[in-house]
Amino acid sequence: MAITQATLGTSSTTLYTSVGNTAITVISFCNTSAGPVVFDLHVVPDGGTLDGTNIVYKTVSVTATDTYIIDTERYVLSNGDSIRALDDTGAVMVATVSYVSL
Repeated sequence: MAITQATLGTSSTTLYTSVGNTAITVISFCNTSAGPVVFDLHVVPDGGTLDGTNIVYKTVSVTATDTYIIDTERYVLSNGDSIRALDDTGAVMVATVSYVSL
């Protein structure tokens, strides 16, 4: 198992791009700010763009200094597929993606 981390911005932030076939096991979003932050999460096919057809979580609010954990879904990705997110504040939400190679 491996992890990758990124701080979200107000435009699309790539959290992870699959190399080969991989499965996402957990994604967490930690709000490091003193106020609530809202994020969107997309699972984007190789060569695709961020749009309404690949959004999987929309306007999820995370209260100040709290963490939102996605651990019930398993996203299986092919080579080049990506996990991308953005928030309404920028520079305060840290995302951690845990994945395994298949």
